[in-house]
Amino acid sequence: MNSPILRRLRDLPTFELVTGDPDPRGWAVRGRDGHAFGTVDELLVDLVSQRVLYLNVMLETGLPGIPAPGPHADRRILLPLSVVNLDTDGNSAFVTALSRDTVQHYPLFVDFMLPPDFERAMQQALGEAPEEEKPSSDNSHFQTID
Repeated sequence: MNSPILRRLRDLPTFELVTGDPDPRGWAVRGRDGHAFGTVDELLVDLVSQRVLYLNVMLETGLPGIPAPGPHADRRILLPLSVVNLDTDGNSAFVTALSRDTVQHYPLFVDFMLPPDFERAMQQALGEAPEEEKPSSDNSHFQTID
């Protein structure tokens, strides 16, 4: 299976969210305990499938076990959209597989180029089956505009 070609939604002027569906950028990301551990900074789109696959999340400072960022870097993670529940009333994205205390075991997103094993590391940290063992996710909240 080929790795997806990902682009930030803000860099794709012909992509838009489905009318009436939420845009979670700027929303708090909360774990199973309800406590926030980050903020949705951007949505990553797969150019081939023309779907949003990941939320690019900026982690809060001071989380247990998360090292300080290096120069010109910050602490980010990618969350597969398939493991996120969007709460439009509370403007929050919930990830029940993580919490403020367990996000330290999740792989940090260091570069825009994804290493080959990055997706597998995300799935393992979330307790998900590898892509070839599970059906594709339903990302029906997003569409492209030509």
